[in-house]
Amino acid sequence: MTLDTDALRTLLCERLCEEVRVDQRPDGALMLRTHFEFPDGDRFPIHVSESASGGLRLSDRGHTLMHISYEHDVDSFLDGTRGMILERIMGEAGLRWDGDRGALCLDTAPERLPETIFAFGQALTRVYDLTLLSRSNVGSTFYDDLADLLFSYVDEAQIEQDFRPDVPNADVYPVDYRIEGKNDVPLFLYGVPNRDKARLTTIMLSHFHRYDLRFESILVFEDQAAIPRTDLARLSDVGGDMISSLASHEDFNRKLLQRVAA
Repeated sequence: MTLDTDALRTLLCERLCEEVRVDQRPDGALMLRTHFEFPDGDRFPIHVSESASGGLRLSDRGHTLMHISYEHDVDSFLDGTRGMILERIMGEAGLRWDGDRGALCLDTAPERLPETIFAFGQALTRVYDLTLLSRSNVGSTFYDDLADLLFSYVDEAQIEQDFRPDVPNADVYPVDYRIEGKNDVPLFLYGVPNRDKARLTTIMLSHFHRYDLRFESILVFEDQAAIPRTDLARLSDVGGDMISSLASHEDFNRKLLQRVAA
């Protein structure tokens, strides 16, 4: 089949114009209607107003955090690891707080409104997806099994759990286990039971590299094959040796003892 490029282009223009529109509320405020929506089916309310610089401002007027508050304490949500990742998302997407910490906004020039709508929707989706980080792997014994295996190979005196390295904001970059390594180079060991932990570990190791921290790392998966390829690729770019599962005892022993101080 030969695709009719012009027909596809016309169809996209017509349908996007139909599906993305500007409505005026009874109070005079302008709101964009798009197909971005929360998991419960509510669409993102994207409000449009004039920015202080004379351009346009898109704002969610606090609805993203409001939806998060249905199942989470927002104050605690904005702290710790999730708070750190939220700041990173905001920096990457150009988001700012619209007033105090409650509403998220993105400023743009009027001629860049179409692409900014999609950028804003994607950014709000990433913010809401931080709720996934609080879902525990209920019933999993992975971390207990990892600790048992680690302490069976390495003396407890050489291990520090929940180690905070000497980097900015160290409290939000904990290392599962710091182990005394050879040549005075510490070994950081992370347990990786799922995709969320893989992403967090990528962020943490990237932060350490950014500040030229001297260390080596070993990443132990519950099931490496269950981690999406893209997440695994990002993690492999910043991480050291990988252990595919706790069942790989020989691999674990060999890679660990190669790096642990005698």
